[in-house]
Amino acid sequence: SRSPWSKPPSSPAPPKLTDLTVPLATLLGPPRRPGESHGFGPLDPALCRALAALAAASPHTTACVTVTDPDGHAIGHGCLAAGRRRAPLPGAPDPPLTALPARLNLSITATRLTRLLQPAAQPPRPPGPAARSGWALAKSPTPDPPGPPGDPPWCGTWIITLPSGLQYQVPLEPVPTHGCDHRRESQAYQPSDRLRHLVQIRDYECTLPTCSRHAKESDFEHAVPYDKGGRTCGCNAGARSRACHRVKQAPGWKVTQPKPGWHQWQTPSGRTYTQEPKRYPT
Repeated sequence: SRSPWSKPPSSPAPPKLTDLTVPLATLLGPPRRPGESHGFGPLDPALCRALAALAAASPHTTACVTVTDPDGHAIGHGCLAAGRRRAPLPGAPDPPLTALPARLNLSITATRLTRLLQPAAQPPRPPGPAARSGWALAKSPTPDPPGPPGDPPWCGTWIITLPSGLQYQVPLEPVPTHGCDHRRESQAYQPSDRLRHLVQIRDYECTLPTCSRHAKESDFEHAVPYDKGGRTCGCNAGARSRACHRVKQAPGWKVTQPKPGWHQWQTPSGRTYTQEPKRYPT
């Protein structure tokens, strides 16, 4: 028999998708593009739709929207903010009987997002399974305050509707990829939570080309050290696993960023390797 002083057996942790990336085109229809999950690789479009529905049904799911350029690099991002409940969409499917908490990232190209700003220019789409998916994305009818000059037209607040009928605000802003306007720069050594998140979205994994440690499990590291004048900003920051962070600080190693998001590693032997930003499925 078990000793009265022994610890009771712990129940297994509930299943959770740690990272699920789904192209919004797959949910909005009609394109059917595969998604992916960190550690599992590509996922079939039908499986993506099913998993996204299960994730959306869980109150413990966190979700974001990532805007990409034609190459899949993240150039914009926003996290779902508190929304309001509304009636289910006509013809929407019944909610799933189960739910699966997840970190859900919905990717969409800047080109498609810009087209959504001009719905009248798009021909009506015949009803079908994609139209009844329950997912919808539209620009908020409430005007946004003027943003910094030069922001893309898709910046601002969008409204995403989940299959359950819940609506959430998604404030989209640029990600420091290709260029950086230093809007999220911190004057301190530690970044703000928002800057850390944007760098994690841009890099996705440790920036050493041979390392696949997730950015959420890596350090926010300055390419030019902070104590040597390096900025705490997206143009001088990268995700480094703790082990690779130590490699970068070892004698003979050097990391630079020719442009935000591109991390150039120089080894003690003089060889140079460049790691580009994450390419998201679109």
